[in-house]
Amino acid sequence: IMAGSNRSGDLRDPSRSIPRGTIAAIITTSIIYLSNVIFLAACVHSSLLRDKFGDSVNKQLIVAILAWPNKWVIMIGAFCSTVGAGLQTLTGAPRLLQAVAKDNLIPILSPLEQNTMKQ
Repeated sequence: IMAGSNRSGDLRDPSRSIPRGTIAAIITTSIIYLSNVIFLAACVHSSLLRDKFGDSVNKQLIVAILAWPNKWVIMIGAFCSTVGAGLQTLTGAPRLLQAVAKDNLIPILSPLEQNTMKQ
């Protein structure tokens, strides 16, 4: 969701594109999460869903048990998602820091306001 606003400097018309992109990202994310809830409710018995600590499945992750073809699909997917979020933060943070320096909000950051890219 934050990918669009972190890259707003690259957009042709940010005042139009950011709201549209943010709303589209929120709607897409909501649909994916709601479909996950529906599929999980359809695939798992209600007593397992209420089992807070996983006692009925030997302390295992219920989603990992349902994963196809192997439980490691979920583990690797969670790891890749975490790495992707970290990389997204690494691409957005320097631009944010440069914007703070350009606005002179923190005077000690003034050396960071210069852009070394050729335009």
